[in-house]
Amino acid sequence: MDLIGTLSSQLGIPADQAQAVAGGVLGALQSKVKGELGDQVAGQLGQAVPELSGWQAKAGQLLGGGGGADAMSALGGLLGGGGGGAGGLAGALGGAVSAMTGSGEAAALAGLIGKLGLDPAKAAMVAPMALEFLKSRLNPELLGTVLKVAPFLTGGGGASSGGGDLASQASSLLGGLLK
Repeated sequence: MDLIGTLSSQLGIPADQAQAVAGGVLGALQSKVKGELGDQVAGQLGQAVPELSGWQAKAGQLLGGGGGADAMSALGGLLGGGGGGAGGLAGALGGAVSAMTGSGEAAALAGLIGKLGLDPAKAAMVAPMALEFLKSRLNPELLGTVLKVAPFLTGGGGASSGGGDLASQASSLLGGLLK
């Protein structure tokens, strides 16, 4: 699966913004995997998605961090609630990622989308596309392990849930934020 092409066409954004979205979401996922499952599992994820570091650098550039280690660190903290100072990404997301809940992750994703100047309503579309990409790259055992710490990709219910729940969850959250 061509994640960048899919994100670009489905979200109606240029390829560089699609790379930034992919880098932000998958970089944060890798950071969360590393924190909860260790370096070995995070390394396996990195091997399966070798273009991830380039996508993270693009995210850092577009978010004002200029790329580099600080930007990648901030992106890695996106879903884990960690810090980092790349271009004020952590500040831009505010307290939305203070806890690892589906709504916190949806808010973080909406924050990333908004920081890139995109329609926040499109945030709900990203997780199902990222999940399909991971299904095409990871063996089933590794995918199952990763999804245990990233239920937001499947709608919040673990590896067997469908992606539809995420859309309604993000829509509810965004509706509350936009009032």
